[in-house]
Amino acid sequence: MSTAQASRNEFLSGLPLPDFSLLRNHLAAKDLRVGEIVHRCGNTIDEVVFPHSGVAVLRAPLREGPGTGIALIGRDGIIGGFAANASAPATCDCEVLAGGKASKMAASAFRYALDRSPTLRHWASQFDNALMAQAQQTALCNATHSVEARMCRWLLEMRARSEDDMIALTQSTLAELLGVRRTTVTLVAGHLEAAGALDCRRGAMRIVDRQALERSCCECLVRLKSNTVRSVPIHEQVLVVGGG
Repeated sequence: MSTAQASRNEFLSGLPLPDFSLLRNHLAAKDLRVGEIVHRCGNTIDEVVFPHSGVAVLRAPLREGPGTGIALIGRDGIIGGFAANASAPATCDCEVLAGGKASKMAASAFRYALDRSPTLRHWASQFDNALMAQAQQTALCNATHSVEARMCRWLLEMRARSEDDMIALTQSTLAELLGVRRTTVTLVAGHLEAAGALDCRRGAMRIVDRQALERSCCECLVRLKSNTVRSVPIHEQVLVVGGG
C-alpha cells in the first residue's frame, strides 16, 4: 500500500504515533468491492475496517429486500468499530457502494488496543458519536423531507466521500437507500437533470452543478457537516498503515 493511500483514513491518520503503534502490526490491506457485504445484522463482528477510499452504507434490514440507508462510511470513519468495541453483534447490514482500498484488523486486537490507550478510546468514541449523529439525522430526514431533498443529500454525501463528480449509483440502488419506488427516483432525477444539476447515465449520475444540488437539498446536509470529526493538532501524522 502506498503512502498516499495509507494516510487517507481519518481515524488512523489522526492518531499520535504512540497510539497508532498499538494498531500497526495488526493492520492488513483489504480491497473494498462494489456489492460486498462487510457484515450482516445479527452476526458477530470479526474484523474492523478502515476505508482509505470507497464508500460503504449501513442499511436497516427488512424481511424482504435490503432495507433503507442509515449512514455512509468512507475514509471519514470505521466499519464495525462500534460493535467490535462492545463485543456485540452487528445491528445492521453494511454494503460497499463504491469500491476502494482499506486496512483491516481483527476485532479482538482492536478491543485490546482500546483497553490499553485512553487516547485511542476517546478518539474512537468521537467517530462512533459522529456515526450515531448521522443515523439520527437520517431518521429525521426520512420523516420530514421530500424525496428530492433527501436524494440530493445522499448524492452530495457520496460526493464528499468519493471526491468524484461521477456517482456510480444505479437508480434502483438509490431507490432502495431512500425507501421509495424506482419510478419516483427516475422522476426526481429527470427534474434535477432538466435543472442542470445532474447528468443521468446508465448506472451512474454525474453532478454537473453542485451548488444547484445544494439548493435543492435539505438542512440535514449542513447539520451533518457540523458533526464531522476533526483531528486535534499532533506533532506527527501516521503515514503507513500496513498491507503489502
